[in-house]
Amino acid sequence: MTTKDPILCDKILVGISGSPACLSMPQYILLMRRSLARRIDVIMTRTATRFLPGYAVELHAGRQVHTDLHEMVDDVRVPHLDLAADADMFLVMPATANVLGKAAAGIGDDLLSTAILGCTAPVVFVPAMNAAMWENPVVQRNVDALREVGHCVVNPGIGVQLADRAEGRGAMPPLEMILDELMGVLKARREPSGLDED
Repeated sequence: MTTKDPILCDKILVGISGSPACLSMPQYILLMRRSLARRIDVIMTRTATRFLPGYAVELHAGRQVHTDLHEMVDDVRVPHLDLAADADMFLVMPATANVLGKAAAGIGDDLLSTAILGCTAPVVFVPAMNAAMWENPVVQRNVDALREVGHCVVNPGIGVQLADRAEGRGAMPPLEMILDELMGVLKARREPSGLDED
């Protein structure tokens, strides 16, 4: 995919959780604004803001970043519902093992996890974690549970692990692969169902 491709949707809601991989998100968001969506709204977890200042994300998204479940700003009165209400897609990237577990169990204890529960648009998770965590049977069970209820979980790529500098599966996949997945989800959402109308 190139940045010359047409805009595919009006709005993508992006949820950034607390993985070191979130340091790549400002540039990814800028690229998505140029090639996928007219508007990008962003939710960051508290842990994500320890890796990446919200202000840096706001500069690239062109909009305020949301972190507080009870924050009321302008037209956002109930953040976990208002932010998700008109989204064409909810992209959770990077998705930590914690976020995957909460989403699979239906737990909503912060703005990101509660917005996932309140979102009726397709939800796409892009995991990023240590290989040992990704391969843990509990994490794999959670991934299976998310896919069973219709969410998309992009398989992680192989990358260098921060803990021991060894290669392992758990890194965010290449950006081109992520964008291809997102394009597929958006195009499928735009296609007619094929059902006859009365």
